[in-house]
Amino acid sequence: MENRIYNKIKTELKARPKQLTCLDQWLFTVVNTAKSIIDNTSKNNMDLVMKFADCNSTSQIQQEFDIIQGKFGREGFSQRYSPNYIYLCSLVANYPDQKLSNRDRELVRQYCAVETYLLYEL
Repeated sequence: MENRIYNKIKTELKARPKQLTCLDQWLFTVVNTAKSIIDNTSKNNMDLVMKFADCNSTSQIQQEFDIIQGKFGREGFSQRYSPNYIYLCSLVANYPDQKLSNRDRELVRQYCAVETYLLYEL
């Protein structure tokens, strides 16, 4: 299942849409990008990604992403100026606020298990 989800989203993002309209794809992009930031700088803090599963709305997820980006996306983050990183962050930032269901939070938990990162393969 992990490879199917990852490959589907990777294919969609290679077309470089300006905004994501599917919540499932947006959630995957957020979780995957946050994991790549932490994995690149501080592998000991990977548990912070699970905080996304506690959020009740997309705006809360965006706030948690901003915290991760601020803490780990600076000096020491080798992809800081990468066009893929900038693109993925723009997708995270440009999503309308909406409430998350229990299904959405379960998807976040599943997405946290994916070990391959869009950042390096777009």
